[in-house]
Amino acid sequence: MIAVCIATYNNEAYIARAIESVLCQKCDESVRVYIGDDASTDGTQAVCERFVATDARIVYIRRKQNMGLVSNTIDLYRRILADGAEYIAMLDGDDYWTDSHKLQLQTEYLRKHTEVGLVHTAEQTQGDEAIPEGDLSERYGLSGAKQTNCTVLFRAELLQKADLDELEQQDFPVLDYPLYGIFSQYTKFGYLGVRTAVWRVHSSVSNPQSLKGQLQYKRERLRMWYWLDKKYSGRFHFRWYKAILWYIRQIFYILFA
Repeated sequence: MIAVCIATYNNEAYIARAIESVLCQKCDESVRVYIGDDASTDGTQAVCERFVATDARIVYIRRKQNMGLVSNTIDLYRRILADGAEYIAMLDGDDYWTDSHKLQLQTEYLRKHTEVGLVHTAEQTQGDEAIPEGDLSERYGLSGAKQTNCTVLFRAELLQKADLDELEQQDFPVLDYPLYGIFSQYTKFGYLGVRTAVWRVHSSVSNPQSLKGQLQYKRERLRMWYWLDKKYSGRFHFRWYKAILWYIRQIFYILFA
């Protein structure tokens, strides 16, 4: 079974397209959609419940109170593991897939390449194609995490390599960067040069619009890098001079790009 993990919060304008892009997948594996609605205050719940009423493949979890992106996603992972999924595909509630064969292509790739645990594809970002290249497992660090979350599918068993409680306690703003960093220490990453998804770039946890928010996220990115490097005995090559130079470059980019 492929479990599609959708964490959503106040995505009323986008969530229907996200769900539809999953339900139209043509795949020889069974597909189940797990939606974690993080106590949305808009019409997200009504949209999701409309789909639940017509398709038994959807598991909809409505949070009683806001948990935050990381805790919301980790709870979905635990449910998915308990249900025995073999693969997990990621899709944020404001993004969507554009290729109805996305899941088929990725599962076929993982069956063929048994040494690979995660495979990602190309994406479209607000009309511009952004293509990460090849196996990222050997160069995952500060400049890593180039695989956009909505393009990723990985073997569910990889979650056994991560201490989900520890990750949750770190209170990082996002989960994909540190989690895929952990995965990179245990498996290779694969890449398919096919555009299969659209990543909507707008104000969000990982893409804040205010200057204060952007700088805070960059500092959090450094904290995640430092944490991974410490956890894996320097394998992520964290150096303070590199971190400072990177942060200065980010400030200039934010101010003058």
